[in-house]
Amino acid sequence: MENPPLLPADPARTSLDPPAPGGRWAMPLVLFTALAIMTGLMLKFKPPAAIPPAGADRGAVVGWAPAPPDGPAVSLSIDFGNGARRDFSRLPWNEGMTVGSLMEAAAQFRPGIRLERRGEGAMTLLTSIDGVANQGPGGRSWIYSVNGQAGEVSCAVQPLATGDRVLWVFSAPE
Repeated sequence: MENPPLLPADPARTSLDPPAPGGRWAMPLVLFTALAIMTGLMLKFKPPAAIPPAGADRGAVVGWAPAPPDGPAVSLSIDFGNGARRDFSRLPWNEGMTVGSLMEAAAQFRPGIRLERRGEGAMTLLTSIDGVANQGPGGRSWIYSVNGQAGEVSCAVQPLATGDRVLWVFSAPE
């Protein structure tokens, strides 16, 4: 079988002429269309999010977390005052740990918490946990207790012992 002869190039066009209409955008358009189709299929067929079993605490965070420590530990609970709560049942304890350093450890845990504070040392004031900020005089603020005893000093200097339970509550002062 004989190949058909090639058509001669258009003598009126030069290599400096712009490409024919549609020729310049054909490849990006094909790639964009393929990407859009793939994204749509991935969204349609993605696995469902994990749903806690019936009776489970639905306020608890679902996801991966490192194994609890084998050694000494402390626990941390955060009550947002609206029914939402975060619990860290066993965070590693170390000599010299304070409520403030416990909060830093919880921020490094995955999934962690976001903290904002003001001041240094004995003048440190926790101003926000996970975007919930103190409301100022007469409003609700973050208040902590250790083993049921209300904190009387800055969280940065309140010492912790192994096995202590820290609770932060977003509430109005009593």
